[in-house]
Amino acid sequence: MMFRMVVVLLSIFMFSCSSRQDSIIGEWKVNSRFYQAVYQIVEENDALSGVVLYYNDGTTKYKYDGLKRRYAFTGLKKDKDQYVDGITGATTKMEAPKSVEIKKRGRDTLEMTSYIMEKPLVEIWTRNKK
Repeated sequence: MMFRMVVVLLSIFMFSCSSRQDSIIGEWKVNSRFYQAVYQIVEENDALSGVVLYYNDGTTKYKYDGLKRRYAFTGLKKDKDQYVDGITGATTKMEAPKSVEIKKRGRDTLEMTSYIMEKPLVEIWTRNKK
């Protein structure tokens, strides 16, 4: 009886202390009529970054080769139920204020807002289920 109780308590303790991976980490596909893209959200330096895995807009085509990373955004931080303060890969850190925000719309759906010339561009990303 005592042994069973110790096992249960240890299991609860280990489960509650385990580090939890952020639920938006993973591969995401952009839902767009204008271009195709797949991004991988990863954690780097206590912030989230979006690595470009695939991109094709009809004029530019890119596929990640596993060597040098290209970023859609960097520096995204969690703030309550959304992710804010990211910087797009199209700008430099010196150039512009924070320009990316992500809101979770569901377990497998994100609303990605990027700001171009201070105007919002909203995209829907869905989890890439291979």
